[in-house]
Amino acid sequence: RRTILKLRRERRTYREISQRTGVAHSTVGRIVKQAGLNRLSHLDPAVTLHMNLSEALAECRRAAREGYRVANNSLEGIRVTTEEALKDLKKTIADMDTKKVQITDVTKQIQEQLQHVVSELNSLYEKSYASLEEKRAKLDEFSITLFGRTMAGKSTLMEILTNGDGSSIGKGGQRTTRDIRHYSWKGKGLRVTDVPGIAAFEGAEDEEVAFKAAEQSDLVLFLITDDAPQPAEVECLARVRSLAKPVLGICNVKESLDDADDINLFLRDKWFDPQRLGALIRQFHEFTKKHTSDSQIPFIYTHLQSKFLSRKPKYKSQRRKLERTSRFDLVENQITSEVIGRGSFLRWKNFIDGATVPMLQFSDCLLDFSAKNSSNGRVLIDKRRRVASWAEQFQSNGQDVIDTFISKQMNFLRNEIPAFVEENYDKTDAGYRWKHLIESQNIEQKAKQLAEKLQGECKRKLLDIEQEVASELNLVGKLFDDRRISMDSIFDTKRAWNWVTNILSQGLAIASFFTGGAAMVASVAVSLFGRFLSRWIEDRESKARKQREELERQLQGDVDKKEKTLRKKFGDWFRQDLLKKQVYVLLEKLDAVNSIVLKLADTQRNFAWLLIKEQKHLHRILINRAFSQIGYEHGENIISNIARLPDQPLIILIEPDTAFPENIHRKLEELLGQEIRFAINTHNPMSILAQTIGCDEGKIRIESGIRIAHVPIDDLDAVSISRSKLAQQLTELHVMR
Repeated sequence: RRTILKLRRERRTYREISQRTGVAHSTVGRIVKQAGLNRLSHLDPAVTLHMNLSEALAECRRAAREGYRVANNSLEGIRVTTEEALKDLKKTIADMDTKKVQITDVTKQIQEQLQHVVSELNSLYEKSYASLEEKRAKLDEFSITLFGRTMAGKSTLMEILTNGDGSSIGKGGQRTTRDIRHYSWKGKGLRVTDVPGIAAFEGAEDEEVAFKAAEQSDLVLFLITDDAPQPAEVECLARVRSLAKPVLGICNVKESLDDADDINLFLRDKWFDPQRLGALIRQFHEFTKKHTSDSQIPFIYTHLQSKFLSRKPKYKSQRRKLERTSRFDLVENQITSEVIGRGSFLRWKNFIDGATVPMLQFSDCLLDFSAKNSSNGRVLIDKRRRVASWAEQFQSNGQDVIDTFISKQMNFLRNEIPAFVEENYDKTDAGYRWKHLIESQNIEQKAKQLAEKLQGECKRKLLDIEQEVASELNLVGKLFDDRRISMDSIFDTKRAWNWVTNILSQGLAIASFFTGGAAMVASVAVSLFGRFLSRWIEDRESKARKQREELERQLQGDVDKKEKTLRKKFGDWFRQDLLKKQVYVLLEKLDAVNSIVLKLADTQRNFAWLLIKEQKHLHRILINRAFSQIGYEHGENIISNIARLPDQPLIILIEPDTAFPENIHRKLEELLGQEIRFAINTHNPMSILAQTIGCDEGKIRIESGIRIAHVPIDDLDAVSISRSKLAQQLTELHVMR
């Protein structure tokens, strides 16, 4: 007992005392209460140690007005930031509209995402302002919200607090509370809100109603029962804590008292088994670690039904025993102590967190999108490099194949000329025979087959590129629903690369080109032999030799000319129609898409850091207010930086060789309801990252140009990943795998 009271006088919390002494939390509370040390004020002890509830609520009202002013100024800063962001976004959209290379599907999707960012930036301000104004309408009330799964005892607790007749208490498994109900407790200025139960069958809408009410509250009472913890309870608690709400846990023992015999047995037996209930709470805390930090909320054990029954005339003779056995006085005293001890700070903090939490969610989402768009950009850069390398090789090899083909065909014709001349120089239909000879070689068909082969190779490569890009891109989908940002994907595997297919489907004028070429060879031959035919009737013997020589010379010249024409046309087709109009267009489009994607990533990243800067400003205001509240004037001077998440330990960055007073450390934790950890400002981002996350500094890689830090968090748990976000605030580097 002496140890417990000594620790309490040192301003230790019940949880700390219980952990240090091994004494049950409830026993600690009873001893502390008997000694009159159950209330520890976070205001100046000389002024407020004996402050009553009425005075505390008056202080809460003053704090609420100040909190509203600070939050309103912050929202004005968000509005200015939003306007600047919108200008940059609109400029990006305008730049995309003026792009010469049209990429209809991809451009449209990126523009849609940018429009979503514009919309969400506007919505961020509007929703935050609306929430602030809703709180402004309740400046004079300290708000407590009852939260818990269906049939945990919320309605019973409400009936106790309001001296109700029990009409709202549920029977069996039905969802009793379907709407929000507000009640005054202990006079004007203290409002208790009962919300729909969580984890009920088909109760998703009820849960959203409950969470919206929790957003407005200053303190959340989270009820569980003494049966096995439910996963849905843990998940909902994590969501409540993500709203930066202080939470007081209440474990309601569900031993039923249906008749007088049950009550008599209940009063004789000891329902309060510290060992069993302690094990239950430890199990509950183990489950919560999967969703939030390892800092634990305090729990009070009670039996709500016995407290409720004690007020009924029927049990007047057993009232004192029922009240004592219920241990409800601990619940009531703890709630009152919270209001008196730190109510004004919680009231003020509620307004600040109302501004920071939406910014935190939105900035995280923007950084995630930015990182994925940067990753997409790197994929596209690598793909563009590979396509360019392939195109260079394809051009060289393709040109060699074309040259070899034409040389082979033309050399065959040249080799046929002497025999053809000798056999046909005296024939009147020599021209038609030559035409038949050319046609028999199927040069046109062979050329078409070669062109189709080259085109097919090109098509297969472009299709391979399409499939590779679709599989390699880190596709951006709808990451968040409801109140979070919702963006359409940048790349759609069914649409985004249609322009590749469109390029291929345009086709090539192979048939018409080669038909024209072959016809020209034949027409030249016919015209040529028409001139020879006019001489045929002259002296055959004297002119035969000259005719053969002249015929051979002209046929050789004709084939040379045809080879030159064929090489030029085939080469032009290959370079202009196949390479320039398809492969090089693909390269240009990859460049254009990549430029837009990287611009989008930069835009999102810049907006995120603007919001994070505003968050850090509010964190600084919060910690300075806390220092002022506990009477520590030098706190601001020894802090280099602060990182804060609603459901994680607060990280304070201090200079080397700086001592942070232990008593101030404890007071801050109790006031904030958050564990506080320290990191040394080594002025080395890698060192700060390693300290905050708990990883090997040598495994961290920083890309300074785009302010990204890659850390080995693949094998770490969800808490460690959340710590990376704290490190992100301290270093202003986007921390990712």
